[in-house]
Parts: sequence; structure tokens; C-alpha cells
Amino acid sequence: MAVAASLAAAGSPLLVAAIIDQPILVVIYGITLAISVWLFRDARRRQRSIPVAAGWAVGGFVLPGIVHFGYLYGRLKDTSSRPEESPEDDA
Repeated sequence: MAVAASLAAAGSPLLVAAIIDQPILVVIYGITLAISVWLFRDARRRQRSIPVAAGWAVGGFVLPGIVHFGYLYGRLKDTSSRPEESPEDDA
């Protein structure tokens, strides 16, 4: 009984074995986490609410292939729909 409790406290033995056997998973999840943090910060910079930005970040960590490209597609579409500013307008 004490062994099971200590294993539960230390984390899943399958997760530990996967990380030890395949250290590339640490790199892949590290990159995924970094991109998800970037998604959150970029969404906040574009005046999205905190729950929406957090949704993009969590979604980017759970389903990275779909959410990351979906966010970038929406971001590209958002920037292309804005009228371009000409340098003469500033003067």
C-alpha cells in the first residue's frame, strides 16, 4: 500500500519511463509549450480577453497541430483584412 502511494506521489511510472526512453518527447512538449505561451501573449497583445487567450493556449497544448495552424490562419486573415496604411497618411 505504501509503494502505491509513493508511486502516485512521484507521478505515473509510464510517463517517467516514456521520458527516460524517449527524451525527444521532452523537446517536443517543450516546443509545444513555448508556442502555446506565445499564442497567449499574442492574443493578449491583439486585445483578446484573458479567457479567450487562455483557451487558445490550452487548446494549443492539447491539440497543437490543429490549434496552432488555426490561430495562425485566423491571424493572417485578420491582418490581411485591414487596410494598409500608406506613409503619406502619417504626415
